[in-house]
Amino acid sequence: MQIDPENIINKARNGDKEAFGKLVMQHQHYAFNLAFRIVCNEDDARDIVQDSFIKIWKNMKLYLPEIKFTTWMYKIVSNTAIDHLRSNKKMDTVNIDDFYERQEQTNVNTPETLLNNKETGQLISLFADTLSEKQKLVFVLRDLQGLTSSEVEDILNLPETSVKSNLYHARKAIGEKLHKILSYERSIR
Repeated sequence: MQIDPENIINKARNGDKEAFGKLVMQHQHYAFNLAFRIVCNEDDARDIVQDSFIKIWKNMKLYLPEIKFTTWMYKIVSNTAIDHLRSNKKMDTVNIDDFYERQEQTNVNTPETLLNNKETGQLISLFADTLSEKQKLVFVLRDLQGLTSSEVEDILNLPETSVKSNLYHARKAIGEKLHKILSYERSIR
């Protein structure tokens, strides 16, 4: 018997802790994946996910059913991660040797781990850390999380032109860095 997601959400909105627990179980992996991609630290990502679900629980009555639940959740997780970065006033960097192992643990069977080879995936994720805050968020949500531009607009409260512009500049910056590395590798072969 398949459980109706809307039914679970409605029960959670009415204070049903068991239904909310099911929501957490269904979405915690996606929330962690997003938080990790923004802060690049497993412990911080876990804290952000926990804080995010506490915020979601406290605000379930404010959730509007006409908005996709995952869009609402991603918005809360993104904002919590941004607040975390701002409070630390720096973005943690990830050791390139450890990064792929962590990505594999958090992204089993996702399109990017299936499509990107190990080195390129590492480099793209590391280069994303060098982007401005808005560019990084748009890039992570759109290209790494696979959300639509419309969902990114809703999550970040940005107009379509701003999402497109930030995504363009993010892709361009990452592409230029990848090109430099590939050019260098070809020159030493």
